[in-house]
Amino acid sequence: MNVLLMLVLAAPPAVKPTPTPVPIATPTVVLLPSSQRSAPAAGGLADLARGIKLRLPAGDSRVITNERVKELSRGVELTTSVPGPPEQAEAGRVEQATREEGEKQQYWVERYQEARREVEDLQAEVARLEEETARLERDFYSRDDPAYRDGVIKPAWDQALEDLRANREKLEEARSAPDRVKDEALRDGALPGWFRGLPEPSAPKAEATPSGGG
Repeated sequence: MNVLLMLVLAAPPAVKPTPTPVPIATPTVVLLPSSQRSAPAAGGLADLARGIKLRLPAGDSRVITNERVKELSRGVELTTSVPGPPEQAEAGRVEQATREEGEKQQYWVERYQEARREVEDLQAEVARLEEETARLERDFYSRDDPAYRDGVIKPAWDQALEDLRANREKLEEARSAPDRVKDEALRDGALPGWFRGLPEPSAPKAEATPSGGG
């Protein structure tokens, strides 16, 4: 009996098997945009935490304890960005607004000048056709050859009269186009001063620069 007891006591203790580690799903850390979080008052961790949203794994407990925080923080690296100075952001907004205003001015000034140029072109065409019809009329009545007069001059005269009538109608419509363009531009936020002191449309166009005045 004593020998059996000694053998039992001398036997090495049983080794418990090492449990297989259970992987812990890493949560997703999302920094909310500044527009969706309140401005931090003290700049501490509590203030930073208000701008963080945890996307926990599906089915995971929503109860956060100290131990749970330790588990969730494994393998998580939190990074954030520091916004630039307010003065720099404001300067960028001002520069962008100035550029957009300059582009808008160039667009509307070009449309206005094109409308004025069309009026000038039509006026010149009407004047040319008036001279042409007058010349053909004189030529028609001065010709003694009825075949040439009726077969050549009369068709050309009739065509010139038709072209003159059509261009006079176009000119009447085009004369109001510059004012229509200006009214449309003003409704779009254009300044009245953009359309003052412009060169004649037939002259070489200079690049539009923001005048800033009304």
